[in-house]
Formats: sequence, structure tokens, C-alpha cells
Amino acid sequence: NKQVISKQSIAAGATGVSLLPSTIYKFAIILFHGDGDAQIKLTVTVNGTPVTLYGNEQAIELLANQTISVVADNTDTTAARNTPTIEILSLSW
Repeated sequence: NKQVISKQSIAAGATGVSLLPSTIYKFAIILFHGDGDAQIKLTVTVNGTPVTLYGNEQAIELLANQTISVVADNTDTTAARNTPTIEILSLSW
């Protein structure tokens, strides 16, 4: 399966915007394209452990029987900013 979470505009100062609700994957590769704004802080939580990325950072996460969620915060209090594109390639059987 392929799921694409397209870039989204997050209002100035907005926090806790869910981009991916808590989801269990048997096997998945998640690509953070890095095509968002540096002012967007992503909290990627894998099995309860949070990791911080920013919208302009590229990353790849490999999951096997793990739960992941992604939440975005706009650290810019004066302007709306864009999240990066997130692509999820998963297998289920």
C-alpha cells in the first residue's frame, strides 16, 4: 500500500496538528521529503518514543510491528507554514 500525506498549511502558532494518527504497521518505510518549512516541528512517536524532525529535514523510518504517529507544530507565531510531504509504503499480510 502507498499512502501520501500531502503538504499542509499550518496556521501561525498552531500546535498539536495530527498528520498521522497512531497507526500500527506490520512493515513500512516512511519517507519525510524535507519539502516543508523549517519552522514546522514534527513529533514522530514510534512505540511511545518521540523523535523531533523539522519540515525541511529529510528522513527515512523503517517500521516492523510498530506503532507510529506524527504531530506538527508551527513554531512561527506570525505566519502560516507548510508541513513536508510524508510518504508511507507498507506491506500487510
